[in-house]
Amino acid sequence: MSLLKFIPAPSWGDLIDILFLTLVTYQLYVWFKETRALRVIIGLVALGGIYSVAKSWDLLLTTWVFQILWQVLIILLLILFQSEIRQVLEKVSPLRYLRSRRRAIKKSFVNDLSHVAFDLAAERTGALIVLTRDDNPSEFFHGGQSIMALPDPVLIKSIFNRNSPAHDGAVVISRDRISQMGCILPLSEKEDLPEQFGTRHRAALGLSEVSDAVCIVVSEERSEVSTVVEGQISSWQHPDELAEKLTEWIGGPEMRVPALNQFFKDAFLQNWKTKLGALVLVTIAWLILAAQQEIKINITAPVRYSNLPGELIVDHDSTSNINLSLAGRRHRIDGLKNHDIHVMVDLDKFAVGEHSIKISGKNLTIPAGIKVDRINPQDIAVKLKPLPTDLMRD
Repeated sequence: MSLLKFIPAPSWGDLIDILFLTLVTYQLYVWFKETRALRVIIGLVALGGIYSVAKSWDLLLTTWVFQILWQVLIILLLILFQSEIRQVLEKVSPLRYLRSRRRAIKKSFVNDLSHVAFDLAAERTGALIVLTRDDNPSEFFHGGQSIMALPDPVLIKSIFNRNSPAHDGAVVISRDRISQMGCILPLSEKEDLPEQFGTRHRAALGLSEVSDAVCIVVSEERSEVSTVVEGQISSWQHPDELAEKLTEWIGGPEMRVPALNQFFKDAFLQNWKTKLGALVLVTIAWLILAAQQEIKINITAPVRYSNLPGELIVDHDSTSNINLSLAGRRHRIDGLKNHDIHVMVDLDKFAVGEHSIKISGKNLTIPAGIKVDRINPQDIAVKLKPLPTDLMRD
């Protein structure tokens, strides 16, 4: 029971705070999963835990070193992870939902594209085709040639012909037109990519990590057709299945409203272990920070008079209560009771009449760990009068 008193009781605002940061933590994990940025984030969390412990134990030198270190780390992170930071900011920006360029596409376009991919796979010809969506990934393309042509199957096959100078690069299709060919894409830094996936898959994965493009990859070694979207690699066995999925990705509705039961299933059951881990991590961080947090409260404390001479009484017009502003650690403030605090005024050597007495910290009875921030009023009025004659005879 003594341990529980150090655990602060969360308010509704605290619960919202914990749930919101759990969502942010989980989403950051999903975005940075299996990248070098995730390892850096884990390292920063560990350093933050050490800093919190050092601050709570009043380790002056360690706290000072960490405060200087954070300033340097912020600059280094901005330099090293500028592309990842930009990617996250673009994903959370509401403007990306207002600048959509999606439109209805011709069924013949996706059918031809799907069949040409499987034709290339049957011929054991490697290929990488990029279909742009809402984002403009052109800044991630290196080299290549700008063209403007219809995505004719014969043209696509000729571009990826082994004798073509652009066959090792990617073909970019934007708005149903081939806009670039022979492009070099950024390679993914994932370390657990299966060995059967070569440079084309790693390039498609790298582009999908920084944009919403749909990449179609044809493996010449395995005669396999795959797609890479948002960091997920999928393999396809039939062109009609691929065409149906491409229609959904590049020509389907931008926003779908899922059924209520599906929404709750996705929100709580999908990747529930990861979500639970994020909740536990955020809750522990909240408990550590909440225990250290200093808060203020205002209370009304009774004034108690002591050592009153026997022939005198305190008139009812005298100050009976004062307002106190108190500060302290959250768990101490939460456990505070009104009867724990009162004001003691020593009236020894005071005579009949009206007196103004200045209240200071020495007049206050408060629990350990609580500080007085303000006293109002600081000067109290005390009126002493003689004890009535009839009471004196008693």
